[in-house]
Amino acid sequence: MAKKKDKGLAQVNIEGRRYGIRATYHALERMEERKIEAETVVGNILLLGKEKIKELQELEQEIIIIDEDTDTSLVIGFKQNKIKVITVINKSNVFVKKGTKIVNL
Repeated sequence: MAKKKDKGLAQVNIEGRRYGIRATYHALERMEERKIEAETVVGNILLLGKEKIKELQELEQEIIIIDEDTDTSLVIGFKQNKIKVITVINKSNVFVKKGTKIVNL
């Protein structure tokens, strides 16, 4: 059985460093079933701002971004210059597992 693939959603440059934003196959399935557009996901990551993205990258832990305006949450992780979307949730009132950093937009 073939491994299900991640998908690139966007590439951004922050102070001369290129970041790739990729979604796991699981996140892609959740985006489709929950009718959450890639633009919303990428937009929420970019709303963090360049300083916060650089700060979170150094933590090397999972982060949940909660956006009450769009009533969505997404769990992301960093690996070097890759931002991986792990899952996408269609609500902002969510359970957050221990050890996950919470960022409210």
